[in-house]
Amino acid sequence: MNNYKNFKVKDWVDDPDFRKWVYKGERDAFWLSVLENTPSQAENIEQAKEILLSIRGEVNDIPEQELASRKEDMLDYISQERQIRSWWRKSWWQAAAILLLTLGFGSYYLKRHAQTPYNAVLLQSGGTKIIEIMNQDEAVKLVTLPDGSSVILKKDAKISYPATFATNKREVVMLGEAFFEVQKNPDQPFFIYAGEMVTRVTGTSFSVKANAAEKQVQLVVKTGVVEISVTNAGHKSQNKHMTLSSNQLVTLNRESSELTKSDVSEPILIGLPIESQTFTFKKTPVKDVFLTLEQAYGVHINFDKQVTAKCNITAKLGDEPVREKLQMICEVLDAKFEMHDGTIAVFSNGCDNN
Repeated sequence: MNNYKNFKVKDWVDDPDFRKWVYKGERDAFWLSVLENTPSQAENIEQAKEILLSIRGEVNDIPEQELASRKEDMLDYISQERQIRSWWRKSWWQAAAILLLTLGFGSYYLKRHAQTPYNAVLLQSGGTKIIEIMNQDEAVKLVTLPDGSSVILKKDAKISYPATFATNKREVVMLGEAFFEVQKNPDQPFFIYAGEMVTRVTGTSFSVKANAAEKQVQLVVKTGVVEISVTNAGHKSQNKHMTLSSNQLVTLNRESSELTKSDVSEPILIGLPIESQTFTFKKTPVKDVFLTLEQAYGVHINFDKQVTAKCNITAKLGDEPVREKLQMICEVLDAKFEMHDGTIAVFSNGCDNN
């Protein structure tokens, strides 16, 4: 067996057995075991797969010589253009892939890339600064997006998004396991690209499980309605759609591109407290309300316990992002808050005894 631990992206692209797996699914069990045994290579493998699928497009029967020529053009281009600022900084191949449209690979290549989620985000970002956040800690990490939406990342999960969303849509790319609370805005739909699964919402909450080494991508809806579609360059049947509502789970089989929907008793997928949290308070001491938020979002809330000792909260909060929840709570407390790097500071003048 090759020493895959030291492979670079180019090594994967050059490996003929790896190409047979990407294009024809040969020795699937073997390559999945490679992924499991060398998790440090997961990102390189995903990049190499995307390059190989990009240079082939939707055409299955391309001579090896032609594939080799396209591969070399791709790698040469990447070598020359690494200084390009990619919105996913470590994944410079994504910027190169979209720019290679100018190299004349044909209409089928353009058609295929029109459906590639990573490149769609690149096109829509329009040159705005792209932010990438990865959670490398055991504890969950809260990310607040430019529109106020909340994302809770588990360990090794990552999300990339533009510093400013486009006016007509909001687009992010994620890998790993995460929980979303999307700010409601029907005029600016929210798209999440997770592997081959594309999720479209206007305002809802849900969990996504999209690990590179696994054969499936899953999503479970906590509140609202979610639209799912599939983009997979390895299959001619490219686009499949499904609509889910609360307490429904969808599973995407990456090998067949099949979507399976099922009902669940609770919307729990990735084992986070927020998945089952209701945020219903009835004359609840504010310290307990803040403790609930801390546990749900993995943040620390600083507040004056003596000043707020008489403060109680009665409210039924839903799938609002954490910033909106805090605004509602602070209106009751006649307070203000600030958020910075997982820490929230609340400034209150206290409450009358009730």
